[in-house]
Amino acid sequence: MEELVKLSIIVLISAILWIILGAISRKKQRLHIRFVCNLLKVLLIIGCIIAALVIYTDFGKLAAAIVTGGGLILAILSFAAQKVLNNILSGISLSFSRPFDLGDKIKVLSGNTVIAEGTVADITLRHTIIMTYDGLSCIVPNGTMNESMLINVSAKDKVGNFIEITVGFNDDLDLALKLTEEVVRSTENVIDCTIPLIARFEADGPVIKTTVWTQTVAENFIACGHIRKKLIETFNEKGISIPYQTVTINSVKE
Repeated sequence: MEELVKLSIIVLISAILWIILGAISRKKQRLHIRFVCNLLKVLLIIGCIIAALVIYTDFGKLAAAIVTGGGLILAILSFAAQKVLNNILSGISLSFSRPFDLGDKIKVLSGNTVIAEGTVADITLRHTIIMTYDGLSCIVPNGTMNESMLINVSAKDKVGNFIEITVGFNDDLDLALKLTEEVVRSTENVIDCTIPLIARFEADGPVIKTTVWTQTVAENFIACGHIRKKLIETFNEKGISIPYQTVTINSVKE
């Protein structure tokens, strides 16, 4: 009976701590706080299991038996848990070095390959969750995140994104550049933009390029969508063409 009371008190305290950690994790949208809370939850579970073993078994004899007779089992478990431990340690490294935070827009690169690109949504002991721009959850192991090259475009006070639009070779380029800047600067949530320039020549025509700056990633994504729509409407109204390659097929009758 006494053992049951002790175990009930331990479980109750653990449950209260679990609820507190969950509330802190939801309220404090910070990467290191979220990770530490998840880590402490796991330690609470392990602590409850150890407490139950101590109360209901001779824990000293059990520990001695594991050390003396369970060497092979421990070796197998250690080998199997290498990746798990690597992800946990990598998560600790990411949490405290903080190359990114929750809500940051990042790109994860392995060599020249883009592993994931989007907004950081969550971090657990094992993986980091990145929400891609098409609404999918990309789950990347913490070990991979720690070993990859990370590009964080949210590390500054404002977020920038490129806008490109192609015009015709025979169009009034000065007018096209002027209209592009006017449309970008008049769009809601746009803080600033670079002066539009001719970035390069494509087969269809010159490519006008500018960088759009907003306060947040979400605002930038929406603003760029409005800008593209407005550019098409404005160019059509002012007689600026937006060419694209076409293929003409001639049917020859014998």
